[in-house]
Amino acid sequence: MMQRSGTTFLSSVNAAVCSALLMMFGCFSAGALAFNPTPAQIEQFKQLSPQEQKKLADSLGVQVPTGLNTPTTVAPEAPQTVMPRKAGFDEDTLDQEMQPSTAEKKAREKNKEFDEFEEYQEKEYQPTTGLKPYGYDLFAGSPTTFAPATDIPVPVDYVIGPGDTIIVQLYGKENSTQELAVSREGVIQFPEIGPVSVNGLNFGELKARIDELVSEQMIGIKASITMGALRSIRIFVLGEAFRPGSYTVSALSTMTNALFASGGVKEIGSLRNIQLKRSGDLIATLDLYDLLMHGNTNDDIRLQPGDVLFIPPLKKTAAVTGDVRRPAIYELKSEQVAADLIKLAGGYLPTAYPQASRVERIDHKGNRTVHDIDLSTPKGRSKTLRNGDLIQVYSVLDKLENVVVLSGHVHRPGYFKWRKGMKVSDLVGEVADLKRHADLDFALLKHQSGPQGFYQFERVQLGAALNKSTWANIELQPRDELIVLGGANDRADVMIPFNRILEQQAEDQAYPKVVTIQGNVKFPGEYPLLKSMSVPDLLAAAGGALPETFGKVYHIQRDAETGFRKVSLLALDTPEATNQRLTAYDEVYVFGANEPRAALLEGLNDSLKAQASQGLLAQVMAVQGAVEFPGQYPFVPGITMAEAIELAGGLAENAFGLSAEVTHHRINGDNEFEVAHQPLDLQKTDETGLGYQLKPKDQVIIKQIPNWNEVRIVTLKGEVKFPGEYPISSGETLSQVIARAGGLTEFGDAKGAVFLRESLKEKEEEALKKFKGQIEKEVAQLESEAQATDDALAKQKAVAAQLMQDLESAQATGRLVIDLPSILAGNDMRDVILRENDQILIPTKVQEVSIVGEVQFPTSHLYVDNLSVKKYLNKSGWLTRNADKKRIYMIGRDGNVRPFKKWRFLFFTVRNKAEAGDTIVVPMEVGKVGALQYWTAVSDVLFKLATTAAALETVGAI
Repeated sequence: MMQRSGTTFLSSVNAAVCSALLMMFGCFSAGALAFNPTPAQIEQFKQLSPQEQKKLADSLGVQVPTGLNTPTTVAPEAPQTVMPRKAGFDEDTLDQEMQPSTAEKKAREKNKEFDEFEEYQEKEYQPTTGLKPYGYDLFAGSPTTFAPATDIPVPVDYVIGPGDTIIVQLYGKENSTQELAVSREGVIQFPEIGPVSVNGLNFGELKARIDELVSEQMIGIKASITMGALRSIRIFVLGEAFRPGSYTVSALSTMTNALFASGGVKEIGSLRNIQLKRSGDLIATLDLYDLLMHGNTNDDIRLQPGDVLFIPPLKKTAAVTGDVRRPAIYELKSEQVAADLIKLAGGYLPTAYPQASRVERIDHKGNRTVHDIDLSTPKGRSKTLRNGDLIQVYSVLDKLENVVVLSGHVHRPGYFKWRKGMKVSDLVGEVADLKRHADLDFALLKHQSGPQGFYQFERVQLGAALNKSTWANIELQPRDELIVLGGANDRADVMIPFNRILEQQAEDQAYPKVVTIQGNVKFPGEYPLLKSMSVPDLLAAAGGALPETFGKVYHIQRDAETGFRKVSLLALDTPEATNQRLTAYDEVYVFGANEPRAALLEGLNDSLKAQASQGLLAQVMAVQGAVEFPGQYPFVPGITMAEAIELAGGLAENAFGLSAEVTHHRINGDNEFEVAHQPLDLQKTDETGLGYQLKPKDQVIIKQIPNWNEVRIVTLKGEVKFPGEYPISSGETLSQVIARAGGLTEFGDAKGAVFLRESLKEKEEEALKKFKGQIEKEVAQLESEAQATDDALAKQKAVAAQLMQDLESAQATGRLVIDLPSILAGNDMRDVILRENDQILIPTKVQEVSIVGEVQFPTSHLYVDNLSVKKYLNKSGWLTRNADKKRIYMIGRDGNVRPFKKWRFLFFTVRNKAEAGDTIVVPMEVGKVGALQYWTAVSDVLFKLATTAAALETVGAI
């Protein structure tokens, strides 16, 4: 924002002076309001010192208006506050803040294509992305004002001018303080001395002049002179400034202060040739590189009014990148050769390799070219720079020579100097160098070989090497790395980088040199293929086999041409397994002796099936029946019947050991698929029995011993002499098990026995689910037909909701109604053949009759011999309105259902009597609930379930 003009300021001062004079010169009549002081009077009042102005105002009882306690001068302007150029601040943001006019917007739109092309050219010109011009970020993120601090001492060479304030403290015979403003004519009005001309004097000369005047004209008084408020000056910042224009700054401002006030220098402006012009003459030039690199401010000259700071455009630049301290694009001034540019960049980093450097430049034909130079030689350092050059300084190689590396599960990992003849025991001197639980049987040695420096891995048995065993104490080569593994740590993450190295080294059409082990080992996963690696080596790499491991492993190799998997079965701890060398991408599957194999082999079996083609059956086989782990297995050429049974965990205890059967699947000579069955004698070891060689897709069936059954258990609870779980044999009956349990106790109620069966419980659950669906369907049908009144429909829905709730809470029991007294009396026709998980619950003898349903007070009553059902109903308050009198029935404690009316002839009715333990059920009248067809059936089922549940609760079964 720009300061108010001097005219506006003087107008406001005039108004204030007029008001003050009106009050001070006593014109208080009505006519005095029109009093207008003369210019001479105003000037006379303003020439008074602040102390005299205040004294006059106090005598008149008024307050001196602000701005009248100093003589008429050019008021010092506050240094202009300028918003800084923040990081990422661009011209578009500036344009937005400046609110361009419509004409400017049209001009920008017209030149938009040209601006985009210019920006494209500038980007294309940048030789390397990421490099920035050096020094311009000095102007990013600065404070909101760049004016110099006002509380710093005024230098003795400061030139006094209009607008400055001089503070003179007089002491001695008299004490006073005078604030004297320098007028436009360069004069101060010194009380008791008069006008004193100070224009053009520096601060040191001013002090000497006032000291001289005071000592000559004011005897007995001495003076102390300081500067008060300093004047503001107007200067111009032009050229490639971020915001060129006119600025009002403090008189103490220097060239750099003006640069900051204007927002800094554009990236197309020069930082090294900033010119200060005064009255058209070049006064000084400022090189900001001296300030940024050396902290030199000698050329940062203080500004004077009317000075022009001009920023010319860039002329010559060069860039440097790579291993230097300040990679950037630099402006060239006196720098002519490559060494000068490296010096601007702060020199080399310790990792720099100047011998291998290069220069990118644009030749006279406009082509970008590259020149190799050796900056370590005088010739390379004296390479002449051209505008737009880029010097690339490369770093030394990361490769260390004549060292070996120790890493992993050790106390002091790192680099060690290699010497000829150095061995593993020289790198790891003793077990104390290793961390706790280090694997002494398996460590990795990584080394490079061949002209391409491919990595290879080798097994090291540290325990033997530390004992100086010649075969284990391997001689080391430069850049070898010994990786010690922890015996208790998972190795999957440790092996990942090594496996990736081998995968990257794999050539086209070649498998990476990694192998995989799965199954019953400590650390299954992927491992580097070691030199001369065998299956035992891979087991050692995986931390060894876990206890109870099956003695044979599957070894899977891939055909180099077709990629098909070839399967072999190797016995551990045999020369065959030791001599079998692993190849790239091999897989090994290890089984637990007592664990299923299906999940482990699933992926492998799928792969073998995928290899099948016309004329080539899938290389799988199946072992089914009475074996420990029946399932599908990879086929191994030449495998025998005995090996297949062993692979499946051996014969189960229920296996029929005399014979077995093999089903063949094959394609005959007429290209037809055939299935044939081959019986085998398991008592023989030749090809007719255990020595029979299987073929792909064969299915081995191991038969089960006839009539073999698992042990089946039934449960007796309640009033039996020896309750508990009893194993049963096929065809065993209820009476036989009760006899084995010692029979019923004297309190046992044979008629109330509850017999539960799992299969019946499942059927009841299905019935409950079916009833629920039927009730829901009926309610939906009633609503769609809308045949009932609203009240009737609401009642039907309420009844249906209650039924649904009862169905949700009902628990199926699976009760089978039995006549235990007849069974115990020897009636074989009623005896029950038991099944697995049957439950027999014998309750104690009961002495109550329960009443449920549509009665006033459903409850239980003590059983009274020969008491009629009506009397029991009367005890419960008799029937409700909704009761169905014709359908009253009783559920006996044995689960049987008896109607209330036994039979009726003419006017004679014979009714069943209630017995101890009976439940009298009074159902709701069907007509009361409209068309709910299934209500009666559902109600009956729920009542029966509730009765059984009550019996079970009595026995303590629930």
